[in-house]
Amino acid sequence: MSGRASVDIRQRIRAPAAGVASYISDFRNARNWMVGIEQIEDLGGDAYRLHLESPVGLLKPEARVVERSEGRIRWVYTSTVEGEGAVEVSPEGESCCTVHYTGSFAPGGAILRRAARLAGMERFARRNGERSLMRLKALMEAGRYR
Repeated sequence: MSGRASVDIRQRIRAPAAGVASYISDFRNARNWMVGIEQIEDLGGDAYRLHLESPVGLLKPEARVVERSEGRIRWVYTSTVEGEGAVEVSPEGESCCTVHYTGSFAPGGAILRRAARLAGMERFARRNGERSLMRLKALMEAGRYR
């Protein structure tokens, strides 16, 4: 175990793929649906600082969006945390879609990485990822994203 956590989760959502894709393509909206993100600061130029609750305390990693295409957003962490994440929306007819969230990350530095491993970072990341997609599902199906 390296202290690196990874997730690979899918969620079916009864909402048009275009609307879901548009919502997730604005990284600032992640605060509304990603569990554990307390705040997002827009640093300009597709760079953001996240205030992220973790098993080792509050982390403030910076992230940069490196891909934003129809139905897909991908980012890399540029400080405090090592890793990346991506969300992809695939249509399933006119009023349904599947959202696929993948990511891997580890706190920077040997001490934080060891603490993350001991605190169960992998389990924490998976649980928060599942809860995040359930929250996104609830928002999208209720039409609260407009």
